[in-house]
Amino acid sequence: MRILRQIRPILSALRSHKTAVTLLMLEIALTMAVLGNLVFIVYGTMQRSHMATGVAESQIGWIQSIGVLGQDNPGTGAENIAVLRNAPGVLDAAYGSPPFVGKETNPIFPDAARSRPVAHAYVVQGSQHMSTTLGLRIVQGRDFNDGDLPDLMDVFMKKTDTPLPALMTQALAQRLYPDGKALERILYDGRYAYRVIGIIDHLRSEVTGRANDDDALLTEYRIGAQDLGGGYLIRSRPGQLPQALKAAAAALQKANPGHVENKVHTMAELRENYFKSDLAAGRMLVAIIAILLVVTALGVSGLASFWVQQRRRQIGMRRALGATRGDILNYFQAENFLIVSGGVLLGVFFAYALNLFLMHRFELAHLPAHYLLAGALALWLLGQLAVLGPALRAAAVPPAVATRSV
Repeated sequence: MRILRQIRPILSALRSHKTAVTLLMLEIALTMAVLGNLVFIVYGTMQRSHMATGVAESQIGWIQSIGVLGQDNPGTGAENIAVLRNAPGVLDAAYGSPPFVGKETNPIFPDAARSRPVAHAYVVQGSQHMSTTLGLRIVQGRDFNDGDLPDLMDVFMKKTDTPLPALMTQALAQRLYPDGKALERILYDGRYAYRVIGIIDHLRSEVTGRANDDDALLTEYRIGAQDLGGGYLIRSRPGQLPQALKAAAAALQKANPGHVENKVHTMAELRENYFKSDLAAGRMLVAIIAILLVVTALGVSGLASFWVQQRRRQIGMRRALGATRGDILNYFQAENFLIVSGGVLLGVFFAYALNLFLMHRFELAHLPAHYLLAGALALWLLGQLAVLGPALRAAAVPPAVATRSV
């Protein structure tokens, strides 16, 4: 109640310093606008960097096997996969690439005319055992069997018109078939037709924050006598990935010496590399946030110190009339709270205006209201801490010293 009774004289005092108050409120409003959006961006980046892809990441390694044209390569694609599967610590292996490696979305059409796409999805292709090597979880339908799989060269040379068997993610199935009847449906991309035989929980080829990150189709083909350089996936036994990956690379090199270099990567390494630039940008934004808060705190503290020096006579008179140190402290804290509140209210409009610009220009998501509430609480707390020093100095001035200083 005591603070409420002080609001009228506080407002009267602030009207005599309109320029300084307005500038400080604008500074707080701009800080509020930038703070809310930057925290939203940084938090979104951190969330994405930890988002699951739907595969057994802790057990998956990738071997990039590079061959030389004209070199005698005794191993075939099928033999290479068999060699990898028999390596110590390896549960399964396949030819293909994991999430985070060179994936793009394809337009998906409901009919062979391909006139109007109904979605844009990631189409992931790999050899036999791709789904089990990735550790995908099937929630409806079934997995691939050997009788489903077309030959690799038939697929690449378009020698078959039979729709390729495919697993579809739940997200894409719900988007295209909200009635839940996705199994045995035929879909088309720009080149192939696909028959949905099963629904999988998740398969994120990329983690960008877009709505279609989890829209995917996975199809497998059968490889045989082809000599395949490129990427081989292995899935290790739990806790044995480093040893299994090393053993698998050595076994592949021995079986196929014409492949002169085998580079190995764990999924953790691929994830780290994928998000390297995003996390670096996030750290830079955190530094900007810290600088903004420091500058705002210095502005609040500096203005409060200036006003304390200007009001020494008034402070002394109030102390002489019986005001306690607590009264003086509360006065400056209440004054600061009103200024910060005005800046926060103005900052809400600035924050949404900035967010609309970022949504339009950079496809940023809509800024949730709780980020603004958190920003307001942070600025209120920052303002109270910044004004505490000047307010304590004002409250500590004895009445006689304050009155003689004029």
